[in-house]
Amino acid sequence: MPAGRTPPLADFSVEACRRVLIVGAGGFGREVLRWARDAWGDAADRVAGFLSADPDRLDGHAAVPPILGDPASFAPLAGDGFLLAIGLPGVRRRVAEELLARGGAFLTLVHPTAIVASTAAIGAGSIVCPYAIVSDACRLGRFTLLNYHASLGHDATTGEFAVFSPYAALAGGARVDDDVFLGMHATVGPGRRLGERTKVSANSCALADAPPDSLVHGVPGRVQPLVVMDHGRAGLGRGS
Repeated sequence: MPAGRTPPLADFSVEACRRVLIVGAGGFGREVLRWARDAWGDAADRVAGFLSADPDRLDGHAAVPPILGDPASFAPLAGDGFLLAIGLPGVRRRVAEELLARGGAFLTLVHPTAIVASTAAIGAGSIVCPYAIVSDACRLGRFTLLNYHASLGHDATTGEFAVFSPYAALAGGARVDDDVFLGMHATVGPGRRLGERTKVSANSCALADAPPDSLVHGVPGRVQPLVVMDHGRAGLGRGS
């Protein structure tokens, strides 16, 4: 298996779960809980709680299940299913791969208001949020996150662990590789390709290809090397 790739994921559904745990207890994790209830109906009662590095992350929030452990040390049990609710691409990958290595199984969540073409493919472990659009012949890599109103035009493709902020868009035939992050209202032009770990800042438009580890900003997007920050355990504590 190539370096940096997650192990293969088997098909897995909420009906096969004894309990479901949401990985990340920040604001996005709480949203994922609501969307699971929208999408799964009574099966959402299987959501038993959250995993977070910060045991106090849910203080002040009522009517949510408890934090049941730290994802860095949590030992999955038979029948556990996980939803990945962390928004930082690098942290998403690290946490998911650690849980996969311990036998964790991840669920895919598609909100009922999302529009997904019958010809599209959604990678395992992905989350497709309310009002997102996945058009004809699109391919979402595993663990892709499409936030509110994010969209992929026909034949667009994402790699693993790609993150689309609200209203981010790929035009027809565009491709983003693994761990790419698109800010709010960021756009990738038709047929363009962005290399691994590239970030497109909010309201920017990538109209040219970008190599791995790039930052694209402005309209039209200017491409420069990305300054990498190590989120470490502190990043997990804030984001989960």
